[in-house]
Amino acid sequence: MLENIKLSFQSIFAHKMRSILTMLGVIIGIAAIIAIVSMIQGQSEMLKSSIIGMGNNTIQVTYEDAMMGGEEDYWGGDTYISAPPVSDETLEMITSDPLVDTIALFHRSGVQAYHQMNMSYPESIAVDSTYFDLFPVDIHEGRMLSEDELNSSSQLVMINEDTRTELFEGAEAVGKSIDINGMPFRVVGVFSDRKTDSDYYYGDWSEPKIYLSKGIWPVVEGYDAPTQILVKAVGPDAIEEAGQLTAGMLNADLSGMETAQYRIPDLQAITADLEAANQAFAFLLGGIASISLLVGGIGVMNIMLVSVTERTREIGIKKALGAKRYMILLQFLTEAIVLTSVGGAIGVLLGIGGAKIISNIMEMPFYISISAIVGALVFSMLVGIIFGLLPSIKASKLQPVDALKYE
Repeated sequence: MLENIKLSFQSIFAHKMRSILTMLGVIIGIAAIIAIVSMIQGQSEMLKSSIIGMGNNTIQVTYEDAMMGGEEDYWGGDTYISAPPVSDETLEMITSDPLVDTIALFHRSGVQAYHQMNMSYPESIAVDSTYFDLFPVDIHEGRMLSEDELNSSSQLVMINEDTRTELFEGAEAVGKSIDINGMPFRVVGVFSDRKTDSDYYYGDWSEPKIYLSKGIWPVVEGYDAPTQILVKAVGPDAIEEAGQLTAGMLNADLSGMETAQYRIPDLQAITADLEAANQAFAFLLGGIASISLLVGGIGVMNIMLVSVTERTREIGIKKALGAKRYMILLQFLTEAIVLTSVGGAIGVLLGIGGAKIISNIMEMPFYISISAIVGALVFSMLVGIIFGLLPSIKASKLQPVDALKYE
């Protein structure tokens, strides 16, 4: 066997250009498969992190009241005005748990905003001071709302660049007044969201947005809407447990409200759906990449048939000297396997390099699957066996007399 492998490499190096062109289909196919698997794994992990943990190990706890007809979905259905306020004692119990890093309470809704004759429909988010620990912003003009302002009923707001464009047409906004649902507010800062993986959860941040204090929200909205809750766990493995713990403590305060509950997204269902979608995508792209392997295999068969023809006299001499059929078959089959295996190894290296480049360009995690690499190498060997078998059988069946007479 070792002698056959040695002869195979000698044949490959004796016809370098022909060998490279023969391996090209295998190289492209294997490289494509490795890159595709790496991209799908990286994209999957990024989506899981952003959707399940909002990109920063955070999970939303949502209030739902079945009597109000809330829809069942991953995110706990709709929220309703019947939710009681969260007590300071419950908040302290939640934040003191070792699984919880931070908890933020907020409200969000669409509002009408005016400045002179300009109008906008920004998303209005009433937050507490801990919200920006979870979702930081960059201040372009002015300043942040202070902790005292966020915890009071101050009529001060921060607006993003999209809101300034619509209300002030890009002009100076800090210190000027805007009207939100009929109430005057003074702009203290212009911000932009610091782009994170959480964009996959909340959608595109590039839309008009306003931050204001949680204390003024009931006046702006006209009612005390239920608090939306974000819980940041100490790590990715603690996200679900921290969310369940928080929901349990909040539900303990809902005494006498049998139809109401706080709950977290069904992370297992989300993960299952993501994996199913990724598998379908992988099969589709893998099937396309496999076409290259098929073409590469046909090329290997073709060049091995040419090699058998070129070495007919050599085969005749070996048979005349006593070489058995299986020895001739094994020699040519080994050469085909070595040819595709070398192509597979080159394809793996190119696939890893391509996956690294793509992950850097797309700013997603870089993952390499050892099982995919091993599978690709085994598959390339199988291509050599399958497509090298016919030429090898043809070589083994040559009669010594006919082979020696071949010119």
